[in-house]
Amino acid sequence: MERIIVNWVKEDEELLEPYEWYPGDDIEFITSLTMYHVDDETLHDFIYGCLQVLDHHLYNKVFALGNGFYTIVVETDEKGKLCYRSVLNIEDRKRINEEIASLPHTVITYFMYDEGEMKEYGLTRDERIKKQFIDQRLDELYIHQLSDFIHLVRSLYIKEKENMKMYFILKKKIEHGYSFIHEYLYHELLKPQYKKK
Repeated sequence: MERIIVNWVKEDEELLEPYEWYPGDDIEFITSLTMYHVDDETLHDFIYGCLQVLDHHLYNKVFALGNGFYTIVVETDEKGKLCYRSVLNIEDRKRINEEIASLPHTVITYFMYDEGEMKEYGLTRDERIKKQFIDQRLDELYIHQLSDFIHLVRSLYIKEKENMKMYFILKKKIEHGYSFIHEYLYHELLKPQYKKK
């Protein structure tokens, strides 16, 4: 097998497509890789789930799994927990997908204990990272710094009287896409008055 290139992300992070790879990412060359042909549900769970593999022969391993059309590479720790995953680069995709499609189906036993958010396509990597930061900081403000949260929300001309309504209105406004509101919130949330106290 020729070496393949992966860009590892942690099990609770979104997979990065090759056009999103940056210098400084966790890029690795792999020269030996076991491959498994799995069903669509298993592939989905390995893409989006935080999970524990229960098959001992897959503990502390790096392996590829795919449905013949899409493949990811994963790494498990010594207890079978999914630690890292990566998509394949463009050059390796077709070849690996064809190899996996020719294999018999394999059933991998696992337990999924959490599911990550679905990736919102159409955004740049930086926009997705900023949205995650905004979402997390707004939740923290609402819970721990309510007066700062209210001040910030009112600066967006959301005038509801109930705090929870303000929270839901703002969350709805930033749910999809990336706009000037996201950019405004991102820069505001970096200011000292909105830092964690």
